[in-house]
Amino acid sequence: MFPQNDEKVPRVRFANFKNEWEQRKLGSLATIVRGASPRPIQDPKWFDNESDIGWLRITDVTEQDGRIYHLEQHISKLGQAKTRVLIEPHLLLSIAATVGKPVVNYVKTGVHDGFLIFLSPTFEREFMFQWLEMFRPKWQKYGQPGSQVNLNSELVRNQEIVLPNHKEQQKIGVFLKQIDKAIILHKSKLDKLISLKKVLLQKMFI
Repeated sequence: MFPQNDEKVPRVRFANFKNEWEQRKLGSLATIVRGASPRPIQDPKWFDNESDIGWLRITDVTEQDGRIYHLEQHISKLGQAKTRVLIEPHLLLSIAATVGKPVVNYVKTGVHDGFLIFLSPTFEREFMFQWLEMFRPKWQKYGQPGSQVNLNSELVRNQEIVLPNHKEQQKIGVFLKQIDKAIILHKSKLDKLISLKKVLLQKMFI
């Protein structure tokens, strides 16, 4: 990403930005804490369909590609006392199953212990979401060959990142999110075309 002379300036950037990027540890940019889970998790008393607090699961993350706009399962008042509840959107990081996947909750969310939460961040959330998505395969360096990666809060806190000032972070985040939206739109069109073709094939080749 950066030139070989060790200058912290990316090869490609928006015009009017000149300053070098700064190397920091993730733990210096936010308070990173782990979610919490009521036990045993199968106990129905922890859940309530009438609750306005959703319960985030790995399946929600994979189905919505990390941007959480709805949650099917909801956590009860009892369950809320045993987890971490987020009322506003926050950046999260999956450390179990789908390891290293960044997540943003856009709904009220109970966060279990398979996620880390970035509290009181000093970074632009969308920039960091995109950076974590880029960095995701590199978490594998913390795993043993042939075994599942085991991330913990200390490893994440100590991970170094090179990042620009807030204005450039914001510019990059907005730009990359627009690309994500375009990808989703084209995928939707492609899915519709595939479905249309299947219907036509069924009707034309009977």
